Amino acid sequence: MAQQKTLYLKYRPRQLVELVGQRQVKATLKQSSLNNKFAHSYLFSGERGCGKTSTARIVAMLMTCENVSEGKVCGKCRACTTISKGASLDVKELNGATSRGIDEAKALIDSAYWSPQEFKRKIYIIDECHMLTKEANSALLKILEEPPEYLTFILCTTELKKILSTIKSRCQRFNFTKIPSTSIAERLLLIAEKENINIDEDAVAMLAKMARGSMRDAIGYIDQLATVASDKELTEKHVMEYFGVVGKLGIMSIVKEIKSGNVSKVLDQVNDMIMASADAKNIMFDISEVFRNIMILKASDNHKSVDLPEGEIKELEKIGESLDLNKLMKLAHLFSNIEKKLEFNINERWIMEATLIKCIADLRS
Repeated sequence: MAQQKTLYLKYRPRQLVELVGQRQVKATLKQSSLNNKFAHSYLFSGERGCGKTSTARIVAMLMTCENVSEGKVCGKCRACTTISKGASLDVKELNGATSRGIDEAKALIDSAYWSPQEFKRKIYIIDECHMLTKEANSALLKILEEPPEYLTFILCTTELKKILSTIKSRCQRFNFTKIPSTSIAERLLLIAEKENINIDEDAVAMLAKMARGSMRDAIGYIDQLATVASDKELTEKHVMEYFGVVGKLGIMSIVKEIKSGNVSKVLDQVNDMIMASADAKNIMFDISEVFRNIMILKASDNHKSVDLPEGEIKELEKIGESLDLNKLMKLAHLFSNIEKKLEFNINERWIMEATLIKCIADLRS
């Protein structure tokens, strides 16, 4: 019996229009396709799970598809079918995290100088290219400076600052942004409908928020939940129990008690969450995100930087009315290293409680 394909692979974008978010990226690449004018090297940067590698494959298909129309590939020709399966002789994918040395780079570059075997172009996709060694980067730079006419490199990275400036300067660059949780939720609801997954909107909204801008993570979450939940309706409670996350009401309650300076109440609520198997990192991220949103709303009238429904924005604005902007900015420093502290400390609960007590002290000082 064949193994069932994971939902992320099943719903991986195969057209530009299927990409969630990334409006500017889609518009520019569509125009390149309409003009049949592609660069010899691209650099896709951004957070994990936001569509970089999927877009690289789509670009490869746009370059080689036999029946491209209006920025869309046919999905049926040899180029489309082999590239989507990762089986094309002329479209190679290299993972810079595992194949990062000079030997792999030399082998790749040596093969690049051979003319295409199937199509008119060769496309090399290098994922996590910031992981390549110094020697591999030097070899890559040489071919980027004078590439064969038929060759295109697509470099993907989550660490743009680690890419050599000489490589950046030779690439057409695209920055992939985190996907808004509202857009992720819309996509999850569509997938749930197609897969007959019985899940309510509150649960979907929580999964979308948990994903923190990663479409891949969000689809992975709903896939996991659907696997263990059989035929019952999936609710916010199931998400909280399965993933160890805290609901919006619980987080808002803690934030309000921090604002009020009620240390005992904050510690009691944290204790209840921990006893319910909530994850300390998730709790601290959600609290920090609330304070960040309050700070942004207090500092600016622009709501675009706050990925929340209008009703929640108004609630945060009301909480922030009596909070000092400079003190909110101090909390940013307090939360800046909390993930690392939680990861490497033998008692993460202690670190979490100490941080929340310090929040209260900073806001009251």
